[in-house]
Amino acid sequence: CTKCGQESEASSKLEDFYELELNIKGLKTLHDSLEDYLSLEELCGENQYFCESCKSRVDATRSIKLRTLPDFLNFQLKRCVFHPKTTTKKKLTSLFSFPGVLDMGQKLCEPSQLELVYDLTAVLIHKGTTVNSGHYVAHIKNERTGIWWEFDDEQVTKLGAHPFGEGSSTTKPVSNVEQPPSEQIHSLSNGNHTNNGQLKSSDNKNIYCGETFSSSDAYMLMYTRRHTKHNKKQCDELNNSGQLNSVDNSDFLPSHLLEEVKEINASYSNACEEYDQKKVKELDIIKERREEVRSILSEAPVPSFEEQFFWISTDWLRQWADNVTPLPLDNAPIQCCHGKVPVSKVGLIKRLSANAWSRLLSKYGGGPTLTDSDICINCLMEGANTIVRSDDYRSRREALREIAEDAHAGKTLAGTLYYVSKSWLSQWLRRKHVDFPCEADV
Repeated sequence: CTKCGQESEASSKLEDFYELELNIKGLKTLHDSLEDYLSLEELCGENQYFCESCKSRVDATRSIKLRTLPDFLNFQLKRCVFHPKTTTKKKLTSLFSFPGVLDMGQKLCEPSQLELVYDLTAVLIHKGTTVNSGHYVAHIKNERTGIWWEFDDEQVTKLGAHPFGEGSSTTKPVSNVEQPPSEQIHSLSNGNHTNNGQLKSSDNKNIYCGETFSSSDAYMLMYTRRHTKHNKKQCDELNNSGQLNSVDNSDFLPSHLLEEVKEINASYSNACEEYDQKKVKELDIIKERREEVRSILSEAPVPSFEEQFFWISTDWLRQWADNVTPLPLDNAPIQCCHGKVPVSKVGLIKRLSANAWSRLLSKYGGGPTLTDSDICINCLMEGANTIVRSDDYRSRREALREIAEDAHAGKTLAGTLYYVSKSWLSQWLRRKHVDFPCEADV
């Protein structure tokens, strides 16, 4: 409040954060966006603030103050803007500059004795000109080697020492990025991105230290705080004690994260070991089954008709050979109503030697057992009778056909006569290639 000087009650509330949303419209550098984010906003006129102390609307100022900073600092660049008139969103494709090394010490509302120097470690990029379409990729730096990598779905590409690749070198500065005139700039271009090699400014208040980079597609910047001497000493002590056996010497993790990493690594190692054991077991089972199938099939042929053999369903035999865990032996589908093997199912059965049948039955069980003597004579006789009846019917039908044609033509017939349906008689005469009497004939 500009009248009483009191801060609002909301000012006493602190909120944790890991990400800052920065405007980039009309702004060219990360420094400009941070200044805009932390600048004072005048609340006056129709936008006056209601002061609880003054009990009235008064002119006031509003701003965001940074009291502490996290170890990992993310900047969300607001490339998506909304147009109220058209009610549509548009992507800002203006070039935006950001440093490789960021000093945030001057951005806190109160001076801090901590070193607040951050290194650029990742850049998230949206490739495309519209909000509703495009492709996302991530450029991430290996902190141990300093090498940048591009992660594009399953494609991983090495970029080198710069977040956008080495590119082709020129000596002209980026025209839309403001730099002090005393600083020499070298640019490396790569598509919509540039790497601007810049000498460190003599002004300690400038947050740009070392190289700066520019991109028209970057929408998130990730910075990692440099370790202080105290942190490095603590990391060395942990490493010497053997507690950082899975972490590189140059890296440092908080104790709770280190324990979580150890648990995840142990769980992963156990899962890999269980998988390897299961794989070996399954391969042994498959190998054993393959050898069993080959062995039994080699014994399956029957040397001569004088030796006893057994009938088996080819469908069951096929699934037995194809599956790791076969079902019990099932010969029911090849049986007739008399419990024997009919000649009509000769295409669904196979002969097995007594030795091969004994091995299958003893291991898988099931049944029923059908031997060489289980050919169904009843079904065989019925089939033979059917053939005889069909021959007899064909011969008798020729004589009946002559009588029917005469009757249909109106010729006088000798003997006792009977009335039949004329339409049925016409249909009966039109039937061809009939071997068996149908219900109408009966």
